Formats: sequence, structure tokens, C-alpha cells
Amino acid sequence: MKTLQFKCTLKSDVILNVKASTEGNQESLDFIPGNNFLGIVASSYDDFTAEEQMEIFHSGNVRFGDAHPTFWIQRSLRIPASIYYPKLKKVSEKSYIHHLYSREQDKEQNGEPQQLKQCRTGFYAFSEKEAKPVVVDKSFAIKSAYDSDKRRSEDAKMYGYESINAGAEFFFEVEVDKDSLAKKIEEKLVGTKHIGRSRTAQYGLVKIETVAFLQPSSTSITTMIDGKQFVCVYADSRLIFLDENGQPTFRPEAKDLGFDNGEIKWDKTQIRTFQYAPWNFKRQNRDTDRCGIEKGSVFVVELKGGSSPATSTYVGSYRNEGFGHVIYNPDFLKGKKNTNGEALYSIKGTEQTEEIRGNLCSIGNTSTPLLRYIYAQQRKRDIEDFIYEEVNEFVKDNERKFKGATFASQWGKIRSIAMLCTTCEDIRRELFNHEVTIQREPTPDDPSTSVIKNIAYLAHGVAFAKWKSGGKKQSLENWIKTVSDYRFNDQPVDIVPSAVVNLASEMAKKCREKK
Repeated sequence: MKTLQFKCTLKSDVILNVKASTEGNQESLDFIPGNNFLGIVASSYDDFTAEEQMEIFHSGNVRFGDAHPTFWIQRSLRIPASIYYPKLKKVSEKSYIHHLYSREQDKEQNGEPQQLKQCRTGFYAFSEKEAKPVVVDKSFAIKSAYDSDKRRSEDAKMYGYESINAGAEFFFEVEVDKDSLAKKIEEKLVGTKHIGRSRTAQYGLVKIETVAFLQPSSTSITTMIDGKQFVCVYADSRLIFLDENGQPTFRPEAKDLGFDNGEIKWDKTQIRTFQYAPWNFKRQNRDTDRCGIEKGSVFVVELKGGSSPATSTYVGSYRNEGFGHVIYNPDFLKGKKNTNGEALYSIKGTEQTEEIRGNLCSIGNTSTPLLRYIYAQQRKRDIEDFIYEEVNEFVKDNERKFKGATFASQWGKIRSIAMLCTTCEDIRRELFNHEVTIQREPTPDDPSTSVIKNIAYLAHGVAFAKWKSGGKKQSLENWIKTVSDYRFNDQPVDIVPSAVVNLASEMAKKCREKK
């Protein structure tokens, strides 16, 4: 078996809804499910042989893991559901491991037991006996449907989207049982891709690259409670189990977790559940409801014989989509010796995260939040003024070249392209020079088996003929070159995608005006 490790960087905001419905409050996941990466590879389904298709997509021998937020070179994990802390206090002050804690022995609150509260949300990086929080920033935006005939927002169709902010980084793994497939899968994953919802708008652009990272691993060190031997099973991903009738169940047996001889102790176990109906794009319909156990849940299994599994593995169903990854006996579920279940790892609060983020984001001498805010606003205003000035100048000089509904629709297409690009190079490639190799059958006159074709929007088709005449294409190229030279405080800033979006919007309006 070969394990591939990747980093996924969000180049734009990404929408990953918790539910497949389109009505009501739409919350976004704070991680990227493995089925998104499975879908990226599946988009090239026909590039694989029938045997490879069966091996990668249908056998469960290739498992695309969930992507979790990064902390330096470490993949973070969902806070375990077995970690509790006293109410009216912070988790950073004191925390307990549920299966090691005894309420009868707790006399911390004036001789009475404390009221404990369960940790349920958030990702933490576990290392060196500390758990450091990793914050996933999100945004909320209200969008409207677009009326292509009237070229404006459609009436009575408003949507609210919560999204993960651009710039976030995630680590994930892909396990491949057959080493010969690893290279092909890596080639299909690496590069600029699209995931999530509203990918035709400004959402969903990500960059995937290979990288090496660390994460907690399984151990063979079991836990002794009242003279009995227990194994802690941490759900690194969501788990789905089916009973003997093929129906989803929330009460798996020890054998479902990888034990030949054991029993789940439900009074010591802490689980949370989920249910959703996945959308099948190919069939344009919903699949069977997924009912399972949330990531971060902890099973406590009493060993009746044999030994504990020593390596992390996948259990349950839908493993190829990232479901079922578990870690056995992780260190962060251990307790301090001679205590009433106090956690071995100290849980840091979000104030430490803000301090680290502030140090990383300091710009020059702007070391305080107020100065950073002022700097950011000044930068934003300067960029806007520069873009508006350049757009107005282009419109003034070139408005007469573009008239009619045809050019209006072409500028609309350019605007759509620019919204999906993140750099100046992306814009130039998609508009002017995007060469691809196309396979062809050799002929007596031309024995070559491939031909290079430029598929950029303004380099072929109807747009090519119209933009070639009158210097239209050259005018746009020169304008992009001018905008690409923009600098703020002597530092280059790539504002070309935003500038082209503004220019295309303004030119589309001018093209539709009647004189």
C-alpha cells in the first residue's frame, strides 16, 4: 500500500454545504470531504482502463481521505468528543477525558462534583502534549439568480451562502493499495481544480500539490480502567456502518471497528451522529441518505482477548470517499497519572491562535490590529482608484470599436472567465494563449499523431475573427500589461483579475447603449 500526501490551497472562497438542500440556513463544512477529491479524479474516468476504473472507483482499494486545516506542517484533527471541561470556565484552564473521569471522585467544586461540558467543534493540532486550535475563517454572502435574457438579477430568487475563505490550506491523504496506480492518481489530482458548489461563479477554485506533513498515529498502548484493558478508537473521519440487513446503524459492534474479540462500552463511549442526502450529479437526483457517526467521536472497546490494532485503518462503508478512517489509542486520549481523568494534553484557547495569526500577518511596522486595518483599507482604496481610472481611460479610448449585442455577450464571457482566475497569468492563458495537444490520426500527407491548438477564448472561434480586426485584441493585451505593472508601496500586487472583471462589466454596458 502507498500513501500519497497533498496540500489543498483555496484560491477562492469555497462552498461546502452541510446539507444538500437549497432552502433554509446553509452552513458550510469546516473541512473538505474526501469525495471531492474522488470526484476530481472521476472527472477523467475515461482516461483509465476498465480494470483501473474498477480498482480506483468501485473496489474500495483507493481511499480519498478528508482534508483538514493545516498547522505549520501538521494536519489538524477534530476535537475529540471525549474531552470535557467545567462550565463557566475555559477549556484551556482544565479539561478531562470522559472515560477516565469519575463523578463520584470529583470534589473540585466545594466538595461537590463539577458540571462538565463536552467539546464538540473546532480543529486542533496535537503535538508535544499541547493541543493548539486551528481556526477556519468563513464568510457569508447573499446572491441572486441571474436572468440571462434581461442581463440582470432575477426577481424573487435570493440565496445565502456561507463559504470557507480563500487562502485557507488543508492537508489530506490518499491511500492506494496497488502502487502502480499511485502515479496516475497523483497526476489527476495535482494542479488547479474546482470543488464545492457554485463553481461557475466565483467559488470553488483550489490548487492541489504534493507535500509531506505530520499527523497523530495509532499506538498499541491500551488504557487500564478498574483492572480491565480498553482500547480508545478515535474517528478521524465520519463513519458509516450497515447492519446485517444492509440498513445504516448508529450502534456498530466491536468487529466493525476492527476487533476480533472485544465489546464496545457505551457508557464510556462518546459519539455524535449526522444524516444527509448526497446529490448525484450524473443522475441529477439524490442518493440514499447517509446516516453515520461524526468525526471526533470516540469509542471505548474492552478487549476480551488478543491485542489492540497498532496502525490506523479504514472501517465501515464508503471508504473510497474518505469515510471510516480511525486512529487507535492516540496519545491525546490519555490522562495524567494520579488524577481524576485530567487530560494529558493541555488545550490551548483561541487567544493563542489570534496571537500567532497577528505575528504572521504583521505588515512592515503595522504591528497592532488598528494599524493593520488602516493599512488594509488604504491598500484597498488605492487599488480601487487605480482600477477605476484605468477602466475609464480604456472605455474612453476604445468605446467606438465595440458596439452591438455580440460584443456585449463576449465581454460578459470575458467577465466570467476573469472571475474564475486568480492571477494575471491565468487571465492571459485563458484569453490569449492556452495551447493544448490534441491527438489525431496520421495521414499520408501528415504523419504526426498530435497537433497543438490554441483554445484561448480570443484565439479561436467567432471571437477570434471579430477581435482580430481593428486592433481590439491588441488594445486589451496592452491594457492588461499596464494594469499588471501596478505596485503599492513599491510592492507588486496582482490586481489583473479584479481589474478585468470591472472592465468587462463596464464595456458590456457600453456595447448595449444605443446612440
